[in-house]
Amino acid sequence: MIKHIVKNFSCLFSLVIFIISCAGTELTEKPVEDIYHGKPVSDILVIAITGNEHNRRAYEQKFVARLKFVGVDAISSEAVIPMPPDLEMERETILDAVNQYENDAVIITHLIDKKVEDVYTRGVTGQRGFHGFYLSRYSYAYDRGYSSTSTTLWLETNLYHVKTDKLIWAGVSESWGKSSQEQIVDEVIKAVIDNLHENNLIEPK
Repeated sequence: MIKHIVKNFSCLFSLVIFIISCAGTELTEKPVEDIYHGKPVSDILVIAITGNEHNRRAYEQKFVARLKFVGVDAISSEAVIPMPPDLEMERETILDAVNQYENDAVIITHLIDKKVEDVYTRGVTGQRGFHGFYLSRYSYAYDRGYSSTSTTLWLETNLYHVKTDKLIWAGVSESWGKSSQEQIVDEVIKAVIDNLHENNLIEPK
């Protein structure tokens, strides 16, 4: 009985490790034409390009909250720029908001691609010896397993300096796993802001 419990616990532990290892966010910096050597920015207008108003609001609010958490002033476009019916903001409208709130940078994120897959998982692992192998395959044949959804998101984020209108940082994030889309977005935002901080592109105001 104890051996059976230990065996089941071992299978469960292996499954947990598998799930953890199959989730994460990878951020890749894109080459920028002119390397920025100016002062780090400290007040950012956050813009998310999306056809879904709820997603736009949620993403921008999370990004602003994270920037403020690290001491950088920020405001979301959804809070200061009404979204027009065609979802396209004019340059002058953005500049008006930037001037009004004295932002020194604009950060823009958009979704490049999204893939959602149904994953079927069985929790049985292999055992040593011919009989152990037989038992593991026998159990596998009768293991109903479970189904889950795996989501992969590719987002591109660009940071622009307001006075020069120059792109000073760009990156593409790839996030995958069985986490919710909301959790994935949290990971992406943290990865981007951590990278900006490491590159000395942002600082508390």
